[in-house]
This record gives sequence, C-alpha cells and structure tokens, in this order.
Amino acid sequence: MGSFKLGKMTLRSLFGKPATVRYPYEKRDIEKLFPNMRGHVVNDMDVCILCGMCQRACPVGAITVDRKGGDWTIDQYRCIQCAHCVHECPKNCLSMDVHPAEATTELYVTKEHKDMPAPAAKKPAGAAAGAAAAKPKPKLTPEQEARVAEARKKAAAKKAAAAKAAAEGAADAKPADKPAAEAE
Repeated sequence: MGSFKLGKMTLRSLFGKPATVRYPYEKRDIEKLFPNMRGHVVNDMDVCILCGMCQRACPVGAITVDRKGGDWTIDQYRCIQCAHCVHECPKNCLSMDVHPAEATTELYVTKEHKDMPAPAAKKPAGAAAGAAAAKPKPKLTPEQEARVAEARKKAAAKKAAAAKAAAEGAADAKPADKPAAEAE
C-alpha cells in the first residue's frame, strides 16, 4: 500500500511542474502568491496630513514626523513590519507594500517631504474685534442668562472689593510715610 503512494508521488514529480524556479532568470509573481505579505511601509504624501498618529503607534519608534518642517521619516531597519501605523492612520495614506525593502550594505533612513503652507499672519487687534462683532451671538436660555448675570455680579463685587482693599492699603501707607519725612 505504501509503495503505491510513493509511486504516485514520484510520477507526479517527474511529469508535473517543478516547485522551484530558476531565480535569476525567472521570477515569481509575489503579488498573486502572497497577497497579504508585509513588505515595507509606503506613505502617500499627497494625502498625509502629518498628524503624527503613526509615530505614536509605532512600538519601536521607527517613524518620526516633523509637522513644522513637513518631514515624514522612517528607519526601514528599525521597522518590524507590524502594520500598527497603517491601522492607526486617520487618512489611510500608509500602506504595506508587498515587496520587501531592497537589501543594501549601508543603513539608511527614508525621508519624505511635504511643503507645508505658511502660517497665516496675525490680524491686528482692531480687525479681530471687528470679526468677533460680526459673529451673531448664540441665543441663551433664561436659565443660562440668569447664571451669566449672577456670575457678572460676583465678578463686579470681587473687583470692587479688590479696588477698595487696594485704596485702603494705599491710604494706610501714606500716613506712615509722613512722620518719617517730618523726622528728617
């Protein structure tokens, strides 16, 4: 019985297609054979907002994000291809390429740059006040209006008490200065 299995396997290997390929001359289609293989992290910088979620999710710290400079950097030799960064990305700009990173004799870091828009110039105080005045005020409920009025009364009373205490402190300090001046 065992000899029949051995004969079947031998005939299949003689007349069937070989399991291996002649590598330098022939290459296998990796995308079809291993569609879920994790190669290396690829970033689509056009979609990336440089939020830094991938940097926080990376367990080994292989990714660094410089939002002000517009740089996204990954150390391919520190990356463990866990795909945490891919799952955490809010814009889905990160993906795992099927092909692994090319082997080299030198260690290198992959750095991608995105031109960030210049920060908006600050508006003058008068312009900001005019913009704030142009906004409609939200309508408050009677309960909210009562709380706001009470808070304003408390703030005014506290301010008046502080001013009164400061005035009394200044009045007490002046008579003490007069006798010292007279003694001279």
